[in-house]
Amino acid sequence: MYYLLFLYSAFSCLFVLAIYRLFFHPLHRYPGPILAALTDWYEVYYDIVKGGGLLAKYEQLHQLHGPVIRVGPNTLHFNYTKAYHDIYTYGSTLVKHSVFYDALGVHAPESSLIFSDPEVAKGFITATVLPPSSDLPRVHDSTKANILDSFDFSHPILQGLKEAQLKIWFQLHFPFFVTFALNAPQKLILWLLPEFESYLKMKAGFERQIDSLMNNPDTLSMVEHETVFHHLLEPKDQKHLSRASLVDEAFLLVAAGGDTTANACNIGTFYALKYPHIHRKLKEELEEVWVDKDRPMTYTALEKLPYLTAFIKEALRLSIGVVHPLPRVVGLSTPEIGGLKIPAGTIVGMSVKLLHMNPDVFPDPYTFNPDRWLDQDTNQRMLDLAPFSKGPRMCLAWCELYLIFGNILRRLDLKLLITEDMIESFAGNCEDYFLPRWDKEYRVFVQNTA
Repeated sequence: MYYLLFLYSAFSCLFVLAIYRLFFHPLHRYPGPILAALTDWYEVYYDIVKGGGLLAKYEQLHQLHGPVIRVGPNTLHFNYTKAYHDIYTYGSTLVKHSVFYDALGVHAPESSLIFSDPEVAKGFITATVLPPSSDLPRVHDSTKANILDSFDFSHPILQGLKEAQLKIWFQLHFPFFVTFALNAPQKLILWLLPEFESYLKMKAGFERQIDSLMNNPDTLSMVEHETVFHHLLEPKDQKHLSRASLVDEAFLLVAAGGDTTANACNIGTFYALKYPHIHRKLKEELEEVWVDKDRPMTYTALEKLPYLTAFIKEALRLSIGVVHPLPRVVGLSTPEIGGLKIPAGTIVGMSVKLLHMNPDVFPDPYTFNPDRWLDQDTNQRMLDLAPFSKGPRMCLAWCELYLIFGNILRRLDLKLLITEDMIESFAGNCEDYFLPRWDKEYRVFVQNTA
């Protein structure tokens, strides 16, 4: 008897909630799937069951319903330039959606990733991100990571990041499992989840390095060049970070600072080798200013090369960056978003892929074309190039890309290894695993040094 009463009460509550969300919720006038308006499990289905299929579904919904769609009970997704800049422009009154970012950073809960207050994040980043310097080329020659010595280049760090990407949605939607894994005995976790070994090794390595620096701070003055941890361990105008915070920040720097840049390198290299005229222009430009390839070339010299710069911009455009829409929460003082007054508390977002593939700004957007960046007026295109979202972190990524592409294209003679399963194009559809993921890859071989 009692369980029937309980079931009736539960069903009645769900029915009332459904009626409210469909007909009386502040977002009920915005078009979108009925299931999305009823439950957040709509997103879970496309993230996990459809294997990173959420963004592709959003693109279909925009074609069907227009530039603003309701994709959750309290969530809107946009598809036009002004809305993107209103949502993500630095200094906006919108804040990060804490539930999403807490789950994203569940393995690094004290990192700057989860800072939801824009002023706190601004202060942290300003204090820790290094400006571009002529010392950066020397980082390129470091062999301490020994990644190239790993069989098939499958270094444990790289494998760990790849495995983590494939499990990102399980982590985001069920973060309590990750919390359990982080607090359970190590032997039990490795027995249940052997793939967790790479994470534990990475964490142990970060802990050893940070303990060494904290116990022997004088070693900071003995290294060849500054690192971000000089600023984290010796902060200006702020408190010293805890050991846990330093370890968590190390995870963030390796993960966030690696895959987005790596994707741009991956895509840029592919198109440079696929299209001989692009490769030839890059080689000629580099050879003209870099006569002796055995001597290092500085970042400041490379950034002055117009075609290399255009090439890097196009590689960043097609590599997208973080493909998943990053959720922000509308505040009481938030101005209009894309010309619309959105109710406070609404979760809003827009995938940068839709920004980068806007044909009004980037004609023939699915074609890799560096020449589009050589026009006299590219101000709007630069405004709409946001592979690292908004904010000051992007400067280091640009440095890396100039140095990586400059050294590879000047010093090596690379050729595509043509195979039946080689990817034909990185443009178009990609799986949404927070970062973009493609179902095919490619291989290259080095004939000889250039």
